[in-house]
Amino acid sequence: MLTPMQLLDLIVIAPFYLVFFVQVDLRMLRVLRLLRVFRLTRYSSSMGLLLQVLREEGRNIGAALFVLLLLIIMAASLTYLVEQDAQPVAFGSIPAALWWAVVTMTTVGYGDVVPITVMGRIFGAIIGIISVGMVALPAGLLASGFSEAPRRRRSAFEQVAGEALEDGIIDSDERVRIRETQRELGLTKEEAEAILRDRRQ
Repeated sequence: MLTPMQLLDLIVIAPFYLVFFVQVDLRMLRVLRLLRVFRLTRYSSSMGLLLQVLREEGRNIGAALFVLLLLIIMAASLTYLVEQDAQPVAFGSIPAALWWAVVTMTTVGYGDVVPITVMGRIFGAIIGIISVGMVALPAGLLASGFSEAPRRRRSAFEQVAGEALEDGIIDSDERVRIRETQRELGLTKEEAEAILRDRRQ
């Protein structure tokens, strides 16, 4: 009952039953049905790989996002100090300046709010340059995780295949173990056979 997939099912169907207890329009919660796509991880090795990489790189990505959040707040605060007198509507408070900081640091740049003072423009240019690297950092961490995960899977399968081939013969128990390991690691049959061929040689 408490496995992640069962809890996901509960979240998806809960709005239907909540209508009987709460007299509020909960139709907007139907969008939670989209979460059921995560059930495909059972059938798709690529989705499983995505979740595995997110689990493994979660701390690093979280740290990078935390630093990015701090930079956004600092950029909004400093821009507010520099621009509040020149543009009291656009930069009238730190929360108002957050919009400009987020748009600038994510390199979207809508252009609806821009600094007009000399110090504001200099500061905006510095923030724009710093943010290019900071925003790209989580993407780089995910990319390295995606390139590393298949290599580790193959390495784990090679170890199981090597143990099975120590005596030069694969008996039925070892064959079952190899097949189970192949399924657990999400390797295709062709990949597994290629690894076995290499280990035999």
